[in-house]
Amino acid sequence: MLRSWGDALATYWVRREAIKTLRQLDDRTLRDIGISRCQIEPAVTGDFDIELVRIR
Repeated sequence: MLRSWGDALATYWVRREAIKTLRQLDDRTLRDIGISRCQIEPAVTGDFDIELVRIR
């Protein structure tokens, strides 16, 4: 149980850091990698389906 809690906490911190890094990018760079600003968190957590979204 302690290990799973530690793994969950580590995953949380890695995701928060990824979100922080992506938020520092400008909109053009985000568009180049295929996401918009409002899609950063779903993209990091894996809830983002690129097939359903088309960025203009």
